[in-house]
Amino acid sequence: MASVSSSPGRPAARVVTAVILAIIAILLVILGVLYLAEPSKSLPSMIPGHLAATAVGSGKNHQLRGAGCLVLGVIFFVAAWFALSFQPKAASAGSRPNSPAARH
Repeated sequence: MASVSSSPGRPAARVVTAVILAIIAILLVILGVLYLAEPSKSLPSMIPGHLAATAVGSGKNHQLRGAGCLVLGVIFFVAAWFALSFQPKAASAGSRPNSPAARH
């Protein structure tokens, strides 16, 4: 069984989350490029937007879907980066915890 190696101070769950987000981002970017580059009739049948070669409008591209996938891909890349780089502020020894239960 392989373990996820992480740097000190970086929980393994964050690394796994960042990897999953990055994989989704890569898939979305690839899908966005496919939507922009290929006409509807040339898209694989498992991708939404595929039209049969005999269908009306099967020669058009899906610019809106392509742009949407590219934008979502960038958002997922930013989320993956944020998951890896975010460091919560360490509470100082004299400060009270910032929770509703500790305010009383």
